[in-house]
Amino acid sequence: MNHVFMVWGAVALGGLIGHLCRMPSGIMVGGMIAGLAVKIAFAPDMESSRWLSAISQLLVAGAIVFNSDVSSVKSLPGMIPVAMGYSVVMLGFGVLVALALSRFFGMDILTSLFASSPGGLSGLGLAATESDANAPLALLFHVSRITLVLMVVPLLARYLSK
Repeated sequence: MNHVFMVWGAVALGGLIGHLCRMPSGIMVGGMIAGLAVKIAFAPDMESSRWLSAISQLLVAGAIVFNSDVSSVKSLPGMIPVAMGYSVVMLGFGVLVALALSRFFGMDILTSLFASSPGGLSGLGLAATESDANAPLALLFHVSRITLVLMVVPLLARYLSK
């Protein structure tokens, strides 16, 4: 139980540092980086928590709902084919990357599929665990991707929207 408090403390401190440094999505990125660093260093065998994953997914869903402009919902039906096409392209690209990871970097195909598929960290992490893939390796790819995206996209958005 001591490690749980240590990891939560690192998440909170990292989130605070990320916020104070004005990093894009600094609370989440800083908390994720600091928490993972402490977990790797002091509690690599700590079990995951399914209830925490469920709560975090509900909080993200709530944040999206409460921060959404509902007037834009009227345009959504026309965007369904675009969203589906985008999803197919991204999934196809993910499969190609998975094949390359498996062939050139020695990853098993199951882990490389979970590592390169577009999607959320928690959902793919749980699916990788349940499919007997190397979930920590797959999650490393997603944490790296999400961290990079959360740091770069807001900067690009600021620059491109001027």
